[in-house]
Amino acid sequence: MDSRREERESSRHQVSIWTLDSEGKIFVQEGETHDVSELGARLSGLHRRIEPGALIGVQNGSRRGRFKVIWTEPDGQRAHQIGIERVATDNDGPARVLLVDDSRESVESRKPMLQALGYECTVATSTSSVFDRIQNCDFHLVVLSHPMRDVDSIELLVGIRRSGSRAKIVLVSAHPHVHESLRSVTDSFVYAREPQSTFIAALERALDRTPSKLLTTRTIHRHAVRVALAVEVLRSGVKTILYGTSADISERGVGGTIKAPLIPGEMVKVAYSLPNSTTEIQAYSIVRHRRSEFYGFEFVSIDDKSLETIRALCAVLPPLRNS
Repeated sequence: MDSRREERESSRHQVSIWTLDSEGKIFVQEGETHDVSELGARLSGLHRRIEPGALIGVQNGSRRGRFKVIWTEPDGQRAHQIGIERVATDNDGPARVLLVDDSRESVESRKPMLQALGYECTVATSTSSVFDRIQNCDFHLVVLSHPMRDVDSIELLVGIRRSGSRAKIVLVSAHPHVHESLRSVTDSFVYAREPQSTFIAALERALDRTPSKLLTTRTIHRHAVRVALAVEVLRSGVKTILYGTSADISERGVGGTIKAPLIPGEMVKVAYSLPNSTTEIQAYSIVRHRRSEFYGFEFVSIDDKSLETIRALCAVLPPLRNS
């Protein structure tokens, strides 16, 4: 940090430094600031080493911020000193995190850690409280535990996206692998049993990235299939089912005519039956495009059995020429 040219303050302040030890437990030590600038500072007087790259919380009085350790000096003239740089997403104030988890043990483990590292943390333990919190606060992050006891995770994810919240979503899963449909509507994923440092890194990845690009470029063929199509829409808490007719299908989505206005980017649930199966296909989808009364729906979440049914039918049908 010595090579930087920004203006620095020579005044010194006693601060508390909050970090995680090798076991993921909160550790606090006191230090003193030197060469303070808008970007960072040098801290001295530390009695416990903090590795470069670590995320730490630094508190001066009632103010606390998130910083990244850039360098550390274990020996020599600057022993027990570190150079820190403010995390870019902390420049406009602490990141507001909504922790969605119905496990008391998990909440008691993660909330104090998030607060110690400079995040502003709110907890929601039920589906209803999630949307109450989102309506009353502009969160930067929603950290969602998977699975929840009272709701299917994809329904909750779709509901959060539908709510208009601009928060990034981090999925913390009790299983090391989840269906791609879940990961496709989140900004970051982490296995719940990973170290706390990995959990924090997942949050920072989500904060750093641009909004999720949920729509992908079509790279597979569409096939002409005409069946009855139902589209479920949730607006202002009211569920409406619209009916129409499909024109084409693929393993990635369905296109069809609906005589009602839908908005590109809107989350919906589509349902239709295919001649090669007695089970109705149901999938959460995004309205990808609109042409008069014709809409293209791209799947966000669909179960494996339904996907195999679609693939089996598409395998025996000729592709559309313009697909």
